[in-house]
This record gives sequence, structure tokens and C-alpha cells, in this order.
Amino acid sequence: MSLSDEVSTIGLTHDTAPVVVRWMYALLLDMGGCTEFVAGEGFRDNDIAAALGVLGLDSNVEPDGSGEGQPALYRRARKYGEEANASFYRRVFLELRDKRKAHLERFPDLKLPEPLCSNVERLGNLVGLDEVDRKILAFSAMLASDTLLHECSRFIGPISFNRMLRVLANLLECPQDQVHDRLARSGTLLKAGLIETFGRWAHREDLGSVLQPASTDLAFQLCNYQGDPIGLFAGSFRFAPAVKILREDYRHVAPALGMMEQYLHTALASGQRGVNVLLYGPPGTGKSELTRLMASLLKAELFEISCTDNDGDPIDGSGRLCALRSAMSVLASRRALLVMDEIEDLFSAAEGLAAIFDDRPRHKGWTNRMLEENPVPCFWLTNDIGALDNAYVRRFDMVLCLENPPRDQRKRLVEVASGGRVKEPAATRLAEHEQLTPAVITRAIAVAERACPTASDLGPSVERLVDATLVAQGFSSLAVSGCQTLPSFYSPDLVNADQPLHELVEGIRQHGEARLCFHGPSGTGKTAFGQWIAKELGRPLYSRRASDLVSPYVGMTERNFAESFRVASRDGAVLLLDEVDTFLQDRRTAQHSWEVSAVNEMLTQMESYRGLFIASTNLMDSLDPAAMRRFDLKIHFGYLKPEQISALLDQHLAAIDLQRPATLALARLLRHPAVTPGDFAAVSRRARFKPFGSAGEMIEAVLAEASMKQPCASQPIGFVH
Repeated sequence: MSLSDEVSTIGLTHDTAPVVVRWMYALLLDMGGCTEFVAGEGFRDNDIAAALGVLGLDSNVEPDGSGEGQPALYRRARKYGEEANASFYRRVFLELRDKRKAHLERFPDLKLPEPLCSNVERLGNLVGLDEVDRKILAFSAMLASDTLLHECSRFIGPISFNRMLRVLANLLECPQDQVHDRLARSGTLLKAGLIETFGRWAHREDLGSVLQPASTDLAFQLCNYQGDPIGLFAGSFRFAPAVKILREDYRHVAPALGMMEQYLHTALASGQRGVNVLLYGPPGTGKSELTRLMASLLKAELFEISCTDNDGDPIDGSGRLCALRSAMSVLASRRALLVMDEIEDLFSAAEGLAAIFDDRPRHKGWTNRMLEENPVPCFWLTNDIGALDNAYVRRFDMVLCLENPPRDQRKRLVEVASGGRVKEPAATRLAEHEQLTPAVITRAIAVAERACPTASDLGPSVERLVDATLVAQGFSSLAVSGCQTLPSFYSPDLVNADQPLHELVEGIRQHGEARLCFHGPSGTGKTAFGQWIAKELGRPLYSRRASDLVSPYVGMTERNFAESFRVASRDGAVLLLDEVDTFLQDRRTAQHSWEVSAVNEMLTQMESYRGLFIASTNLMDSLDPAAMRRFDLKIHFGYLKPEQISALLDQHLAAIDLQRPATLALARLLRHPAVTPGDFAAVSRRARFKPFGSAGEMIEAVLAEASMKQPCASQPIGFVH
């Protein structure tokens, strides 16, 4: 046996599949690759030469395949583009031709290696590939995974789409028109997302860049995987995790959830095509969990389109669309649902010139058709609905905004997720934070359970974890946004209002809706009474200040108004807006157009609101006249009467275990014309870190607070507008 025969046999037996060697011969001999393969009197790739049995023709290579002269010759030929010696080139060409003839006699059939052969066969049966489709798919997988074949394909030079058709027709021994039909956009290979080709106008570097499998993961799986065909797509889509929450956790969207369940049940039973559901809302509100719950209710398999491949690298929008096409084809015959998360990148891909220069596939038309024809019902998830054009949105069968659940559901989630190990008042503080999403709650509880496995109360740990997350997200901490608690002895009788407050609450309890304006000096108990109303009615309180609503960006103030009323209406909450004089000023005094538009939006929301709305202000005279007409009742909160001062003093003294003294200071306090509940509240806060030694000290402190005000003045405390 000659040296070349020995090398070829070793390569065929241990390294390179016979069909790959056959394709390599064809690339060099039929497609002109031999011209680039031979350099001077050597080869550009000795491994390929060894696999094809011609390495022995290089005199610089020792019988064991090594040689000191060869690497220098190889580098010189590559660097300077040294052309092949005519006599050496002819010897190599003739030897390659003889070797191919012997190879074809030994391996007459285009038999694929295992497990590639079985995988292509089973996948072909699953998605409906014919013989030519299967040959193309197998070749693309080997081209992507076999380094020798890929390097050999580079010797035929830059290649266009049309030349690729001729190359494949030769290698796969198929008519060129059949190859063309299989690689059309309407062909099964591309519709199923199994391979990708690039435009006819594009000249790529080599064959492997014009014809590619949908992903390198798929190519590897086809060549190596053994098992169920679904496993071939482990890098493209995968089974979704089991659902962890209950239907009761979605009570705030119960009607929509029931309709969705019935619609998908009918669609799965009838095999309806083009079924798509769009879920949007802030991160962590349970969109993914909702899809898992729905699959569980429908007893259907749920698959998620992967955002990362098996190596953990992110998959771009084009790759995810290929994965979606594959999933649609592979799962068409199963009772299955699909989830495509983070769809922003899919629906905002570059169009026009940007698509050309960025070399991105323009898939808008395909996406529209898919939304109308997909055989597997699909959930589409996004955190940013603004990224989707209306032309896309209108094609979804159902659109559901999944917001943060109401306060009572957030509290229930805390209790259930912690198994009761988050005690009061931590559970209430957590539930009160409106930006605290279910995902943050459950993750913090899970971490706290592992960090403090023996703790009976996880509240402090959970609050610490949640606070860090909220601040990192740009939200206020639990301490800042937590509800303002009323003293245990609070009573409307200790507020000097010009209306009977108990009767007011009973009237609201019967009718359910009202628009109230609380006005009067600062500290007279306007906000506290709003909190008491919410507590008496058993409703959540949504309190907003001017700083929460007024934005420096055009249109954002109006949007904040609308969002506040919408959320309060959704949750049946009492909406309390403080400092409304900041954004309800008389439009006749406006200096900018946006000031007028903000007032207009506020008036519109007030007019259409069907809940309990309370506005408070220290500057009644500055409000727009149209706003005044929209309030059902305007209640003035004034300074305390002497008997109210006396009763409130007794309550605060009892709270710190002090007796009322009969002093001159007490008489001055009872006669003071500008005492408010806020004065007592400020003094009580001071006592927490600087306790009073006697009741007299407390009375003097309240007098000092009250003396800072002018009883008849209407000047606001804070910024002057």
C-alpha cells in the first residue's frame, strides 16, 4: 500500500465520513476548488490533502505527515498567493481524480453517517420533507459541523445564491431546478426554519455563509443527538417550567382569563390557525406564569422559544424567528402552545436602507402572514407595548394588559408564598407598595427562606431584599412609599370641618362614588380624614402628591393623571390627590400651553370618574372655576375648637402616660386660634427621639408649633407658585 493510500484509509476509517470525502472531491474537481487548494508545490490544507489521499505528493512532507519545510512553504503560499506549479498541479489533479474513482467504487451510495441519517429521516417525516429537502438539510448540517468540509468549500471562492444552486445540484446529484424550488421562501425547509439562505444579490465569502442551518445548535444536534426528534431543537425551543401560582392570583383579570381559556380550548379542539395572544405589562407582573397556568388549565404542552442557545449566548431576532418557524412546523400535530417572550426586538427590526446596511433579514411580511396562518397557538410577551406598531397589534386575536395586582392580592401572595412566615406589619408594608411585583415578592421570599431557614418571621429579611431591588429599579423604598398610619385614637370628631363627617361617610357608603374637595390651612387633617374614609369603607387608598404627577416632559403629566384615575378605578380604591392647586390652577393665568392641557386632562378625568375622588388644597382661591363646579362637595377644614384641642391633648398625653396639668400654658393653648391636628402630630414625632419630661413641656411644644402660623392667612407652606 502506498503512503497516500494509507493516509486516505486512516482518514476515511477514523475521521471523515465517506459521503463528506465524496463532497470534498466534487468541490475540488468539479467546482474548480483544486486551483486554490494547490499552492506552489504544496497544499493549502494538509488535513484535507491527507483525507483525500494526496498528501504524499508533497515532497516536503515526511512519511509521518510532518516536515520542517512544509510549514514555511504553506505560509509563503498563503501570504504571497503563490500560484500552483503546472506540473505539480496536474499530478495532484490526476491523483484526486483517480482517488475519487476508487472512492466511488468503494462507497457507491450517498449514505449519511449515523445518527445524522436517522435524525434527518425522522425530522423529515415529522415536518414533511421530501428526498431533495433531506439531502439539502443533511449537507447544510455537515457543512456547519465538519471542519474539513467547510474548509474545503472555501476553495471554490466567493459564491452567489445562483452559483450555490449549481454547486448543490452537483454535490447532491439533484436537478438544479429542484434545488431551486426547495430553497425558495415558500419551500418547506425555509418555512420550517430549518435552514437560512441569503439573497440572490449577495456575494458571500464561501458556501457556508450562503447556506446555513437555522442555528449551530441544530447542526450539532442533527449530527450527534439520539432520541425524540423534539430534542433536536433543544437550543431553539424547550418545555416551559411547571406553573407555580394559582388561578386565584389572577382575579384582577378574571373575565379576560375566562374568555382566553374558552377561546384557546376551542382553537385547540378545532385545529384553528392564526391564533395569537398578546400579553403586555411591566416586568415581573406574571405574564410568563399566566401562559403556564393557561397551558395547565387546557392540559396542553407549553414550549418557550429560547432567548439563548445551549452555550448561554443570546439569540438575535432573526434566529428566534427561525426557531419559531421550526416550532410551528414540528409541533403542528401536537396539542401544544408556544410562548415568544421579549418580542420588542422582533417587531422593531430595521427596515429599508437600515436593513440593507445592517444586513438584517426583512421579515415584516412573513411576520404578518405568520400571525394569520400559524398552526400552533402562540403567546407573545412584551414589557413595552410601545415597541409594536399598530399594524401588528391589530392582528392579535386577544390583547391583555397584565398590570401589578391590587393590594389585597399582593398581600395574599406574600402570605401564601411565605407560608405565613412574613408577619404583620411587614406583610402590609409590602402589599402597600404599588410597584412591588409578584416576581420580586416571590424571589425575595425564596432567598430569605434559604438564607434564614430557621427564622419564624421572614419579614425583616424580605423587606431588606425587596428594598434593595426597588431602589435599584428606580422606585421608592418601602419606608418612603408605605402607608401613613393613623393614631389608634383618631376620630373625625377631633377635626373641625364645616360638614358632619360621619354622615358624609355613610352617604358615600350607600352611593359608592363622590368627588370631594378638602380645603383649608395646612395640618388641619385633610389627608388624615381621607385615609380614615378609605379605612372605614374597606377600600385601598391611592394617595398622590404633585411631585408624583407633574412631569417636565410634554404630555407626561396628562398621562400620569389618566393612569392614576385608571388604576384607582380598576382596584376600587379611594384616590386622594394632595396639593391639587399645583396642577388645577385657573387657566386664565396660565403662561404655557401645556399648563392648559394638563388642567383640561384633569377636568376630563374628574368628569368621567365613577369612584371616590378626594382633592386637597391649601389654596382654594387659585383653583380653576371649572374644577370647582365638578366637585360634589367642598369641605372646609379649619383650626381646632377649644374642646377639640382639649380632647386631642388628653389622647396624646395618655399615649405617653402623662397627666394634664392645670397651668397657664394650658389655658393659652386652649385659647390659641391656630392649633391643628398637625401640630400634635409633629410634637408626637419629636417625642419618639426626645421624650417629654412633663405634660407642660408637651403643651409648650404644641404652642410653639401653633404660633408659627397666622390664623387668618392663606399662604401655602412650601413652594410658592
